[in-house]
Amino acid sequence: MAYLIPDDPALLGLRHLILIGGGRVRHPVARSSLVPYVAELWDHAPRRWLFDSFCLWPNHAPSGRMIDADVNLGTTVSGEGDFRAVPVPDPAELRDWEEVLETYFGAAGSLGALDAAVEEVAAALGAPPSPRNVVLTIPYPSPRQERFGRVGERELDFTTRTQSLDGATRARLEAVEWFTTRCRERFAQGGYRHLRLLGYYWTFETVYRAWDVDDHWLLKELRRRLPFERLLWIPFYASYNVHLLDDYRAYYFDAAFLQPNHLFYGASAGKTVEQAARDARHRGAGVEMEYDPFLPAARISAAERHRRFARYLDGGVTYGYMRESALAWFDGGLGLAAIEAGEVPAERPVYTQVARFVHREYEPGDLTRALRAPRA
Repeated sequence: MAYLIPDDPALLGLRHLILIGGGRVRHPVARSSLVPYVAELWDHAPRRWLFDSFCLWPNHAPSGRMIDADVNLGTTVSGEGDFRAVPVPDPAELRDWEEVLETYFGAAGSLGALDAAVEEVAAALGAPPSPRNVVLTIPYPSPRQERFGRVGERELDFTTRTQSLDGATRARLEAVEWFTTRCRERFAQGGYRHLRLLGYYWTFETVYRAWDVDDHWLLKELRRRLPFERLLWIPFYASYNVHLLDDYRAYYFDAAFLQPNHLFYGASAGKTVEQAARDARHRGAGVEMEYDPFLPAARISAAERHRRFARYLDGGVTYGYMRESALAWFDGGLGLAAIEAGEVPAERPVYTQVARFVHREYEPGDLTRALRAPRA
């Protein structure tokens, strides 16, 4: 079977999707932080277009309440040691979801900043090859949220405390449908010159069903009710998630990218780029490219971080996904922008080689050689 096909008209030609967000990023994001993703910069000037698709991915609402599904209470970030994920203790309410909409669409919102960044680059390079695709994160409707707020004629309760699982799940769907409708309306009103709405990102990295939650039914119904937008997913690498990918397009999602997780695990527990690529290709999924220049040195040395990321880039050539797959990119939260800005000077070869990979110029070993070369 083939990977998730790049340049597919059904996905508006998506080839490289960058996640703009993460734990250290506060939304909205400034234009200056977006320019290094819109274009490859050389001496801080646009050299050529870079990412074609952008996923706005906040973890928190401005209030501080979380729009993610779970939180790690352990001290390791890799899934090793005492990693312990639990449902978020402070799930977002309706007013938080409304504030997320403002971070996307408000006068100082991220979408306006992204449109302005594309306009700035276009002044130097000419019009982009196509409008830049936008994917918006849907806040997770937590099954712990009893008092979400009033949508339409009723107050929504996402829990099974006083209602059936079916009632709770329908309330969650009602909230999500309200949110996507508001996104669709506000995007149409935004007057963006260089952007188009591709769809939505489901942030929970698995699809969960239990006595008090049914994400399966919710996602199936949501996808059926979207008039034109696509639903995207980036699951972590686990046998359960790999199994869900077997028929993900027939049931839940229009596009999925499998996380190798090799950057965080190394090769332990079978977390190899090769195996993740094989599993993704077999199921028609894409691959997520993972790099984080801010990983603590106590957890992983810079040299080991570089070795692991080189396996992602080299693997793109060896296993074919550089040319044959649409790809998602995680950089720790504006990590590539920080590298380009000179905040981590020793990492500059990473930014350059990522750009070469996006343009399908990369050859195995290029990152390793670039990191060893003396800096001017």
